[in-house]
Amino acid sequence: MGGMIELLRMKGVISADEAASLMESAGGAGAAGQDMGAVIDLLQKKGVISPEEAEQFHARYGRPAPAGEGAVALVPAAREEEYVRQISKKVAREIRQDVQDRVKAEIQEEKARDTRGLSSPDWAQRIRFGGDIRLRYQGEFYDKDNAALLKVGKNGTVSGDLLNTTQDRNRFRIRARLNASAKIHETFSAHMRISTGNEDDPVSTNETLGDYFNKDGIVLDQAYLRWQPFENLTFWGGRHPNPFFYTDMVWDHDINFEGVAGSYTHVFSDQVRAFLTGGAFPLQELEFTERDKWLFGVQAGAEVKPDPDVTAKVGVAYYDYVNTVGRANTLQRPDLNDYTAPLFVQKGNTLFNIEPQGIRVALASEFRELNVTGQVDIGFWKPIHVIVVGDYVRNLGFDQGDVARRTGIRDIPEEIEGYQVGLQVGYPKARNFKEWSAFLFYKHLEADAVIDAFTDSDFHGGGTNAEGWILGLEFGLYKNVWLTARWLTTNEISGPPLAIDIFQFDVNAGF
Repeated sequence: MGGMIELLRMKGVISADEAASLMESAGGAGAAGQDMGAVIDLLQKKGVISPEEAEQFHARYGRPAPAGEGAVALVPAAREEEYVRQISKKVAREIRQDVQDRVKAEIQEEKARDTRGLSSPDWAQRIRFGGDIRLRYQGEFYDKDNAALLKVGKNGTVSGDLLNTTQDRNRFRIRARLNASAKIHETFSAHMRISTGNEDDPVSTNETLGDYFNKDGIVLDQAYLRWQPFENLTFWGGRHPNPFFYTDMVWDHDINFEGVAGSYTHVFSDQVRAFLTGGAFPLQELEFTERDKWLFGVQAGAEVKPDPDVTAKVGVAYYDYVNTVGRANTLQRPDLNDYTAPLFVQKGNTLFNIEPQGIRVALASEFRELNVTGQVDIGFWKPIHVIVVGDYVRNLGFDQGDVARRTGIRDIPEEIEGYQVGLQVGYPKARNFKEWSAFLFYKHLEADAVIDAFTDSDFHGGGTNAEGWILGLEFGLYKNVWLTARWLTTNEISGPPLAIDIFQFDVNAGF
């Protein structure tokens, strides 16, 4: 009995005073049983053994007599050794667990001390990076009966150079983009993106390979602040992504808007929500005139979910271009209105010469575009989706009399509408292995339906006055690596013949 008490003292389960008290009582007839019962009660009190275990030990080895009673349960000497062994195992388990807990705590503290000096600063923890790279083969195939067309340069200049409308081309192109986002506040963030491309083409970030291994340029593609004071209200300022619901019939996907925009969303129920988006975007700031060029846009729409697997979205937008129509110069002041010529054009819009001597062209029509865009996403066969897209645009700013007066053509045609319909089947985005998507679109975009500078740069080689088909397939090769193939076949709607077929094969990687 004394050995067990000493063992408990050495392992720190009982104090020296408690050990001495137990040893003092461990004598006389029945003292062993009385003392063992006291030890069991003491161990239970200290939490070394549970009440259930204490009851089991009492039943097996004896219970101390109540105060004032002479009868004491005796523990045979032969069973004392087993009692000590059982208690010692329990004590050993408690000590091992205690040691393990202390070692773990010391290790965690040591790790914290070692890494405290290596932790990144607060600003670095709030910045996220991402980007993508695209490798493209592009084949352009022209009909032999295509007409010759003059090329319009920057600021409406026409030097006599021709567009390529007859000679097939095979090009390899790259696009690389790197973006960073920083969370400044719970409601405020800053965003930047650099990309390949140049400062003269707003609708493309491609670089064509084949310039004697010369280096390619990097431009500032995005730089904006985003403020979301409430969950359903968001503002953007700077050079930011397109804030509107759109297709590439009106806006090329590489277009980034410059200016300020805001969007408000109102949730009526789990099935219905409405949105309102608006913005003001400077197109060209001019030093010696107050006729700066602007774009003002507003869009209202709704998203409806009549079923968890069906989503329908529609938006009605109005885009008002201010001071973009050309003004003719005079012999007395031959450079006065040069600023009215567009900084960039593709092809298709009705133009007129503003120079009394020489050639410099500008837009002959005002542009106030009414655009209705819709999409239905059906996901009954998840993960496969069927997505139907429709888009319609009409230029309300076209005035046949004004355009005829500027161009000198009496019977100028009124070609001011455009529409696009399309079907996509498969994964909404093929970004993992074996994910796929197939799509087919038909587009009809008349000459003055939209400003040709900002519409899709691939369809018909860019611009308006074109109609045709787009057939494509997308396939996930690895996670965040996917292939895309597209065939675009187009023809001129009116005027000199121009038929173009374009094949694109892309290898895309995002990170």
